[in-house]
Amino acid sequence: MSKVDTLRGTGTRLVDVVRVLVTVVLGGIGAAAGFTHTHDWAVHHGQTGWLAWADAVVIEGIAIVAGFEVRRDHQRGNTRFLTFPMVVLVAGFGIQMTAQVALAEPTPGGWLLAAMPALGFLVVVKLLMRRAPADAAPETPAAPATSTSPAPPPASGLERGSTLAKLPAGVRDTVTRTTETAHAAGRHVTADDLAAAVKLPDAMVTALLDELNTRVNHHPVTT
Repeated sequence: MSKVDTLRGTGTRLVDVVRVLVTVVLGGIGAAAGFTHTHDWAVHHGQTGWLAWADAVVIEGIAIVAGFEVRRDHQRGNTRFLTFPMVVLVAGFGIQMTAQVALAEPTPGGWLLAAMPALGFLVVVKLLMRRAPADAAPETPAAPATSTSPAPPPASGLERGSTLAKLPAGVRDTVTRTTETAHAAGRHVTADDLAAAVKLPDAMVTALLDELNTRVNHHPVTT
């Protein structure tokens, strides 16, 4: 890394540090002044002790929380203006400004000066929200993989669903040869013929005999 790059990186970090310090100072002063105005307004209306500070926290914080929710809605593509967080933001800001100017000198200058600390605090929060990392988009579950390969066709020359077509190719060839040998001798194939050639369940042998003694490889048997 060259000396120019090093100086440039140091300058960038220094600017970031100054920006953070200025933001913290301005935000802290604005928050302190705004909370004090809201606290005094609550005391003026009979809320004493910790209740006055609770009112100040709620009134000052509600607009901030609503602002974060409005930003989150925009990140997720919800650009409608009239949403619940937006209503809360407008209402919270209105109550907050009322608290700031309630005890101020009843002149435009007095109202403006009383409102400036809270306005500055909200501006700082808004600027910090712009620098906050975006929320991760919700993961969309992947659609289950579906097989697009067609079902295997039935054995050549055999009817779909026949017992012979369901047999493995090697077993099917053995059964077919055994059957052709019996038919060539002028007789039907028997269970003993099949048992001597292959090992199959009795129920399948019975179904095969009915099928084999009428058709072999989809062709009628002539005896």
